Amino acid sequence: MTTERRAAAKLATPTINLASIVYGLDAYMRSRGADVGEALRRAGLEAEDVIDPDRRVPLIRYLELLEICADILPDRQFGLKFGAQYEPRHAGVVGNVALASRTVGEAFATVGRYLPTMVDATVHGVEVSDGIAFVYSYYIDPLMMAYRQKVDWAIAFACNLIRVGLGDPRWTPQEVLLPQLADETPAERRTRTEIMGNNIQAGHPWAGIRFDAALLRRPMATADGMIESLMRHYGDLRLAALPDQRGEIEQLRREIARLLVKGETGIEHLAKATGTSVRTLQRRLKDAEVNYSELQSDVRKTLALNLLENETLALGEIAFSLGYSEVSAFNHAFRRWIGQSPGDFRRLRAARSTAAMARKSEPSATE
Repeated sequence: MTTERRAAAKLATPTINLASIVYGLDAYMRSRGADVGEALRRAGLEAEDVIDPDRRVPLIRYLELLEICADILPDRQFGLKFGAQYEPRHAGVVGNVALASRTVGEAFATVGRYLPTMVDATVHGVEVSDGIAFVYSYYIDPLMMAYRQKVDWAIAFACNLIRVGLGDPRWTPQEVLLPQLADETPAERRTRTEIMGNNIQAGHPWAGIRFDAALLRRPMATADGMIESLMRHYGDLRLAALPDQRGEIEQLRREIARLLVKGETGIEHLAKATGTSVRTLQRRLKDAEVNYSELQSDVRKTLALNLLENETLALGEIAFSLGYSEVSAFNHAFRRWIGQSPGDFRRLRAARSTAAMARKSEPSATE
């Protein structure tokens, strides 16, 4: 087994707890004259999957569920609209600890800490530069670009958390960054700007929102010290109960991905981010039968496959987002992983996609 395959073998299939994240989906679909049962069946889910607070299902089932709901309605902005009416308090530990936090900055910090109780393989971060805060999230998995409803839902959730926390339902970010944005009708564009604001930019590696960093210090109108303490305790218990694969290696993968975006590629940066020494970190990796280079390479590979799905991103942007200082280094690594250059890989994918669409448009023999 190659080193990269060994690193990947340590990972469980990404899962998600649906009960909290799709809370209210049944009522929302009914209000629009649709049956959520049909959507669940098409996504390979059961009613119990969205009711049981302890059940986790494969992440891809959730991503497909949102796309299927959009198809059933039909509404290309389903994720945006469902996310806009979704209340953060329904998001389990994540939402309740965030709302009870003292400041907006602490609220987003708790989202990052407790997100694994809800979903695996997700990076959530807050970066501050030149007085501007950037809140972003993405999956460490080559899935995200193909499922746009989830991207809209996540942006709407982040905006809602701030609106509810500040008690300002009209708040919008200074800028919204999206990986891709389909052509929209004037009515669809108005809906998007009402929820996200006027400054919406596509072609960014990760979805996120930007706003004045001073907002991070603003007190949350929903702050409650007692609830925060209780929910943190419950959240810590939930984190401790996660299987070791998610609690150990998956945590390190998330940190590696977050550091790559900042160009911090050395093991010393990962050790600092996880509050340990390089020697201790190396011992933990050895116990998991993987080393730092293997794990970092696997994270880079999965992120590269994710980003290459977005045809608006230049190879230079992708290389930079993966922590490479030169495109040539990215090309060399990608050839080692896949056996072809990233440019050739992208062109072949596009050709296959075009051919598949052409086959779907051909009349069947029975017509």
